[in-house]
Amino acid sequence: MDFQHILNTMPVNLQKILLEQLFQNPFMGINITDGAGRVLFLNQAHRRITGHAPELYLGRSMQEIAEEGLISQSATMITLQTKQPTDIQQITSKKQHYFQVKAIPVMDQQQNVQYVINYLLDVSDIVKLRNQLEEISIQNNELLTNYELLRKELNASGELIYASQAMQHVVEAAFKVAAHDVSVLIIGPSGAGKELIANLVHTHSKRNKGPFIKINCAAIPEHLLESELFGYEAGAFTGGNPKGKKGLFEEAQNGTLLLDEIGELPLALQSKLLRVLQSRKLRHLGGNQDIDIDFRLIASTNANLKEMITEKIFREDLYYRLNVIELHIPPLEERQEDIIPLVHFFLQKYNQKYAVKKTLDQEAMCFLASCHYAGNVRELKNVVERTVIMSGGDRISLSDVQAAYGCTAPSEVLRVQELPTQTSLKALMAEYEKKILTEYIKQYKSASAVSRVLKTDQSTISRKLHRYQIQ
Repeated sequence: MDFQHILNTMPVNLQKILLEQLFQNPFMGINITDGAGRVLFLNQAHRRITGHAPELYLGRSMQEIAEEGLISQSATMITLQTKQPTDIQQITSKKQHYFQVKAIPVMDQQQNVQYVINYLLDVSDIVKLRNQLEEISIQNNELLTNYELLRKELNASGELIYASQAMQHVVEAAFKVAAHDVSVLIIGPSGAGKELIANLVHTHSKRNKGPFIKINCAAIPEHLLESELFGYEAGAFTGGNPKGKKGLFEEAQNGTLLLDEIGELPLALQSKLLRVLQSRKLRHLGGNQDIDIDFRLIASTNANLKEMITEKIFREDLYYRLNVIELHIPPLEERQEDIIPLVHFFLQKYNQKYAVKKTLDQEAMCFLASCHYAGNVRELKNVVERTVIMSGGDRISLSDVQAAYGCTAPSEVLRVQELPTQTSLKALMAEYEKKILTEYIKQYKSASAVSRVLKTDQSTISRKLHRYQIQ
């Protein structure tokens, strides 16, 4: 049953009410024109959807309205030309007003267009949402691209290898702080990669054209450290260079100075370093003239400086001068995802160095991935190098890596029957670590005995036994 038939069966007053309700639909704009495209009627929703007052349309041609730029194009004029219904998306001169238009021709008996009825549906929110999603997608793609470029750039030297989120956060923070000329304090255990992060900060800073000077405060005797840092004048002391010598502060001019193991700096030198950082001036030993200096300081340590402050062996004011930005590098134990990529990297490195082509058995790789490395990346590197040198054939076995690591594990725990594919590396390592500790505790009976065999502190073993509920 068609609409016309229903309309004809209704009383005239009901027909009027129905047409008024249809024309004043609050969700759909209606624009009716004559056969020349002149606007005859607009409903109230038309103004809300277009953002235009009715006076701008009524009595005027849609061609004229389009030419004035009130709308992007006219569905009415397209329908008048084609005598066919038209669907287009519109945008008005009121930016952010988008709507879908369906223009329907009403024909007379000679098949000429007598009227055009335009239905307008507001799609502004949909278009805005689509645009926002496109922007988010573009931003995500840019972030992914920048991330990959950063990873490639950082790994170009073949030194900074990682797969863990923990190290990714450190690297991203280091990259951000590199652009700002502030002091940086890098904290982390020995062998975790503090110098590599310091190198990253220098390389990506505005001072990367200048020198990068490194000094280990624990490696130089206290009576020589001051002259190394500050330099000295000719004849300042017996045994020195008769012409005098520049200190490392001056050598780092316009560049970066890394003071490794800053916690080993004697108290007397701590106060002198603080004055240098505050005044940006120094004097040679035996000298009487101030020398202007300009360098960026990066300090690193594996010590707990806050405890040292409490014990009055490290200056609190120096700590806060150094610690504008603090970067904390976690031990390898807290980023086990990095172990396998590091093993592959070191294996390739030492294969090239010693002109061999050795590969690791699956069981050997699992063993290395589950071990505790008190010396962190440095220890892992040494274990892999030792394995490459000492293993007999081209295939590195479980016994080879056990010998290189320095312990013998119960053999049955290290048999990997099948590698599951629907799980994460972290979950695999945790399951494998639980297996190993279970067998070790069966064989050696106590956490202290296991810690001695695995060269791991007892508290770590006890914590892991508790975590895995191993009795």
